[in-house]
Amino acid sequence: MPRGIGYNRFSVRFERKLPGPNEVFFPDGSPRPGYGPLLEELEETGPARWLERLEKARSLLLEEQRSFGLLGGDRTHPTDWFPRIVAAPDWERLERGIAQRMRALNAFLRRLEAGKEEVVPPEVLESSILYDQDTPNRFGPVPVRQVAFDVVAVEGGAGGWEYVVIEENAKMPVGLAPMTRRRALSAGLFFPKTYEGLGVRGLDGWLGRLGEALRAASPRGREATLAVVSGGPGDQFYLDHHIYASEMGALLAEPGELEVDGEGYLVHRPSGRRVDVVYERVDEDRLYAEVPGLLRCHLEGRVHVLFAPNSEVVDDKGVYPFIPEMVRRYLGEEPILENARTWSLAIEEDRRYVMRNFERLVVKSRGGYGGKEVMIGPEESAEARERFRRMVESNPVEYIAQPPLEFSTHVLCDVEEGEFVLRDSYADYRVLALAPDPQDPDVVEVVPGALARVAAPGRRITNISSGGKMKDTWVPGR
Repeated sequence: MPRGIGYNRFSVRFERKLPGPNEVFFPDGSPRPGYGPLLEELEETGPARWLERLEKARSLLLEEQRSFGLLGGDRTHPTDWFPRIVAAPDWERLERGIAQRMRALNAFLRRLEAGKEEVVPPEVLESSILYDQDTPNRFGPVPVRQVAFDVVAVEGGAGGWEYVVIEENAKMPVGLAPMTRRRALSAGLFFPKTYEGLGVRGLDGWLGRLGEALRAASPRGREATLAVVSGGPGDQFYLDHHIYASEMGALLAEPGELEVDGEGYLVHRPSGRRVDVVYERVDEDRLYAEVPGLLRCHLEGRVHVLFAPNSEVVDDKGVYPFIPEMVRRYLGEEPILENARTWSLAIEEDRRYVMRNFERLVVKSRGGYGGKEVMIGPEESAEARERFRRMVESNPVEYIAQPPLEFSTHVLCDVEEGEFVLRDSYADYRVLALAPDPQDPDVVEVVPGALARVAAPGRRITNISSGGKMKDTWVPGR
C-alpha cells in the first residue's frame, strides 16, 4: 500500500493505518473522483502558505468572537480545513433518506401525543430517562422542527458508498452555525479554485431558513418573537448561540433573564418583549428550574418550547432500533437508509445476547451525549471492559449494543518538516434537516452539506468533546 503520493513540486504523504475504506484515496493510492483538484490546489498553496492560512483562519474566527463582545478567549472549535466531498448522486439518496426518517419521527411523536403509538415497546419507553410519563405531551403538528442525524459511510457494491444512520439528535442539534463559518473559510481562503470548479452547493441563507422553521411553531408565524436561550459565556458553544440569534433575528437570552408574567406569558425582562418560541440551547432541567411556570406556559399554549418535554425521547438510543419500522408502519414506505444492527438491553433476549458477547460489541448509554459512556469492546483492555460491564449490570435497561462498524475514513491534514501529511482518520457526517412549513407537517428540507467530524488518529469516536475535529462537507452541483 503506497504511503506517499507526490504531485507537482510539493510532496504529500498519505499515512494509511486503519482498515476502513478511505474516502480521499483508492487502495492503490490514487485520488478518488473530486479529490484530484483539491490535492493539486493544496500543493499549489504549499506548506508555508498553508500554515499562514491556518493562522489567518484562526484570526478571522477570533475576530468574529470579539465582534460579539466575547473577550478574553483565544480558542476556536478544532477544525481540519481539508474538506470532504459527497458526489451529487450519493447526496440525493442521503437527502431523501434523511427527509424520510424525519417524517417518520414526527409521525411517531404525533401518535405518542395522541396515545396511539404502537411501534416502540412499552418497556423501552417506560425505562427511558428521556421520557417522563407523568408530564403531559404537547408537541404540536410538527413535533420536532430541526434534527441532526449522525451518519457514516460504508463500502457498497461496485465501489460506491452506502450510508448508515447511527444516531438522531433532536434535543441539541449542534451544527448549522459552525457549518456556515467553516464553509466561508474552506471555500474562500483555503480552496477557492476547487470550490468554484466543482460548483459546490452553497449554505447562504440557511440560518435564516432555520429561523423561519422555528417561528412556524407559533400561530404568529413570521411575526413570532424567537428567543435563543443560552447557558451563557461558560458554554463551549456560546459563540454559536450569538450567531444563531444574530442571523435569525432572535433574542439571545439566559434562563435568568426570562420570567412568566402575571398573565401567564413568557417575558424577556431586559427587552420587555413577550416570547412566542423558545429555542433552548441549555439543559432542560436547568431551563425549567430557573424559569418557574415555563412548563405550564408551554402546556397551555402561551409559548412553544421547541424541544418540548418528552420530544427528546427520539434521541434515546433505545428508540433508535425501531425507526425503520416507524417508516414502514406510519409512512407505508421502505427505509431508504439503514440502521446499524442494535440490541436493546431493555429487552431480555437482547440483554442475554449482549452479556454473552460483551467483549465483541460496542455498548452505549441510551441517553448519553458527546461520545461519553461508550465502550468499544475490541479496543478496550480487559480491565476497562470489566469496569464497564459492572456499570451495565447495575442498570442494564439504560444501555444498547451494536457490532463494531467498519465505516469510512477521511484525512487530517498536517504539515511536518516542510511537507504535507494526510493521516487516515475515522469520520462521520452530521446532516441537518428542517421542517419549515406550518401548513404541511410532512415537508422536510435538508441542508445541502454536512458538518463532518473526524476522530483523533487511531480513535473511532468522532465527537468534538472527545478529541475530534470539525470538517466542511461539499456537495458538488456539477
